[in-house]
Amino acid sequence: METFKGIVSQFVNVRLERPSVNAPKSKVLAPGSEVEISHAIVGEEYLDSSIWYVLSNHSFVWSKSIYTTSEVPLIEKKIIVTADDIGIVEEIDVGAKIALREGWINSIAVLVNRPDDHNDSYLSDFCQSLMDFPKEDPEHSLYKTTHIGLHFTITSGEPISEPKEVQLLIDSEKKFLDFRKFNRNFEKPDYVEQVKTEFLAQYEKFKRVFGREPDHLTSHHDVLTFNHPLFSFMQNWSREKSIPLRNHRFLPRSKRFWYDTLALMNVNLPSINKMNNWESSFGPFTSECSQHTIVDHYGPIPPFGITSYEEIVSKKQKSLDNWMKDFLISKDSQREIVIHLIKSGFRSQSDFVGAYKSLRNSYPGIEIKYFDGRVAEYLSLQKNCFWNSDPWLALHVRS
Repeated sequence: METFKGIVSQFVNVRLERPSVNAPKSKVLAPGSEVEISHAIVGEEYLDSSIWYVLSNHSFVWSKSIYTTSEVPLIEKKIIVTADDIGIVEEIDVGAKIALREGWINSIAVLVNRPDDHNDSYLSDFCQSLMDFPKEDPEHSLYKTTHIGLHFTITSGEPISEPKEVQLLIDSEKKFLDFRKFNRNFEKPDYVEQVKTEFLAQYEKFKRVFGREPDHLTSHHDVLTFNHPLFSFMQNWSREKSIPLRNHRFLPRSKRFWYDTLALMNVNLPSINKMNNWESSFGPFTSECSQHTIVDHYGPIPPFGITSYEEIVSKKQKSLDNWMKDFLISKDSQREIVIHLIKSGFRSQSDFVGAYKSLRNSYPGIEIKYFDGRVAEYLSLQKNCFWNSDPWLALHVRS
């Protein structure tokens, strides 16, 4: 990785964690000292400059205190914070709207197959609520500034298509098959064609409700990374439409382990390296259709009921803090972080299971036992969003 030599021109503090005069101080550099610079980023404005250098030892110095070459690259940092699984559970959607209004998130991934919403009234009302806020500034409404993406699913709820058109994808109750029933059959041409049929139906409904193209594409349970035909379809389609596609490299190790060893033992899931090779065969994305460079889950989601929200929120804050530090010192210009949240008065996992029992039948495929984890993620964002506390690190809003 290329670095650049710099000479200190005045006494300057070396900062840790953030490019800010309020960040922890490592040491003081004297004039004439040499530093090794990785790149420059925008940080807190001090005197007449907001440009900071990221050193090769992962610390930060104010740029006006360093003589160096003009070839040091300036990397603009953009964050996409996406709330997943919007459109099915009202309390999840309420949490997302609050998070958008408060500036905790700037992106949502929408499921469009809500049960008993055949005339699109629920999703249309949700869309209208984004258009209506803030009323005093319609040109900067949440509808215009939020990344609104399609969260394609063939593993939750029921199809948008006529059941006879996707009969290989559904059970006797006309619900999508559980993701654990994915197998090698889904590589066969007739299965792939039915997946495409359903995808296009959900895509057309998205456009009908939101009145525009999706700002990005994702898939529930990451099914479009499960085999080569589905992976190829989504890669090709996103390039043709110039719509960003969530990067396949984001899968958390714990989730990958679950897929590989416990849930999908009949499927030879492709490795990340294999998917990298598949992706490279399609050629690079255009500048208008850049992938989300790196995607992370904000978590982990606890597998068992939460007994101490204070402890889990603290753990999530630490995880997010480490994520932010890593992003700032990296040469990545854009990252997405995936949020699972809900606004609820419930705290006990058993209370959630009881209150949402009907969801198991009306919309199988969203795990109720993780709803307390969603509460923890909501509370963690409510407690502190690092991009809100550092005004120079603004969320990347939709242009």
